[in-house]
Amino acid sequence: MQQNSISKIAAKAISIVFHPVFVPTMIFAFLIFLSPNIFFGLPEKTKTSWLLNIAYNSITFPLLTVFLLWRLKFIESMQMDGLKERYGPLIASMLFYFWIFWVFHKQFAAPFLIQSFLLGVFFTTVLTFLNSIFFKVSMHTSAWGSVFTFAIIAASMNMQNAFFLMIASILIGGLVGSARLYLQAHNIRQIWIGYILGVLGQILSFLIIKIAFF
Repeated sequence: MQQNSISKIAAKAISIVFHPVFVPTMIFAFLIFLSPNIFFGLPEKTKTSWLLNIAYNSITFPLLTVFLLWRLKFIESMQMDGLKERYGPLIASMLFYFWIFWVFHKQFAAPFLIQSFLLGVFFTTVLTFLNSIFFKVSMHTSAWGSVFTFAIIAASMNMQNAFFLMIASILIGGLVGSARLYLQAHNIRQIWIGYILGVLGQILSFLIIKIAFF
């Protein structure tokens, strides 16, 4: 009984720490500290400013949206267990993520891989929303499927420590998927569809950025 309780707490902790809302900030921090070659020529102050920009816009606004929807009783809980409860937060997240990408594309003229990743986050959210119209999918695994695919793309472009990011994304993605299954938040089909949507989102982003902008 106690072991089950500890396992449940651990699964919940994993779900919170590696929640999709934190993923863009986590990956950008990884790039700053472990892949400095893609920021060549940029001052430290600029990199810090970019990190704070992503953290503020990709964490604060989505969480605030969910909180307000919950307090206004449009959704029953901040966990968004029901399928229709996800519509509002996902639509809001799409707007926030596209805004982040557009700022980094137009205003900051960020490096290729940064723009590709941020647009991939947007496309992954769009695909997750479109699938959520018909059936529930795991937002957690779509986020980490997205990170894994980005790591492969980054490795093909000789980014520093891309292989480490790839291994970390596999381990964390597997851990997150297992946690969601253990908590019975999703079934195995919903878990795998999530991974696939993340893969598709980053591939689509890479192709569009490469063809249209670079």
